[in-house]
Amino acid sequence: MKKQKFVQLQFCMLLLVCTLLPDFTSLIGLPSVDIPVLCCKIIGLVGGGLALFTFYKSLGQALPMPFGVIAGSGLVLTLLTLFPGMPNWLNYIGLVVLLIAFFMSKGSVGIQWKNAGAQGAYLVLMAILLRVYDSIGDTTVTGIAALIGLVLYIVGLGKLKANLDAKGAQGIFRLKVAIILGIVAIIFGWIPLLGSIVAGILFIIGFIFEFLGYGAMKQSASLGFEGQQGAGQLRISMIILLVGAIVDLIPFTGMVVGFISLVALWLIFKGWNMILSGIEQD
Repeated sequence: MKKQKFVQLQFCMLLLVCTLLPDFTSLIGLPSVDIPVLCCKIIGLVGGGLALFTFYKSLGQALPMPFGVIAGSGLVLTLLTLFPGMPNWLNYIGLVVLLIAFFMSKGSVGIQWKNAGAQGAYLVLMAILLRVYDSIGDTTVTGIAALIGLVLYIVGLGKLKANLDAKGAQGIFRLKVAIILGIVAIIFGWIPLLGSIVAGILFIIGFIFEFLGYGAMKQSASLGFEGQQGAGQLRISMIILLVGAIVDLIPFTGMVVGFISLVALWLIFKGWNMILSGIEQD
């Protein structure tokens, strides 16, 4: 339970960090009202606040005061950004404070992963958050964060593979292929005309590899029953993201795509959290 609350706190704080990343269109005076981003803030505040309160209740005075103050301040600053008329610098301060709390969390609440595989699953979860949030926030900075997420994804998969059986390792290999194809597709996407076509084909192939990868992990005994169920949740999230990509082809559906991505993000959190729990219980 302690580790689940830790993952919840980390996920919610990183989600809030994503919502506070600067949007250059808003800096030049263009309207920047985004309901899905607003929903992410509310989800992050509620989930992060509940997790932090749980640690406060369970650890009491053992919870380091600096961490509690910094994490709580980050949540409060983010809450203030929900109110209209607040200055932009409030977002930047909240962003920095939450990042500090994010990196302080593990040592402050005394989390030790059982093995490298659990640590890998945790890294993958955070990486996918950065990756999927780009379809919600959809700014230059969230795109850069998504690229960082791809690198973390590969690192996390490498750690996870060390603790899986043959089926699980097969799934990890397919996920790595999907990520590499995704990175190559992004590079081709910068090339006009033909590059976009090649990028689209690579994204489709990558989607198939990722879907098959989760299918193999669903059969991995190393993940336990809970982890196998989590892999199933991740396959569902991919189908939802595919629906979002199709809807995105229709003009003026950006808000709908954002909500679809939000649903997929919840399933991703649930799925990888279950995989992490399955590995920890092994």
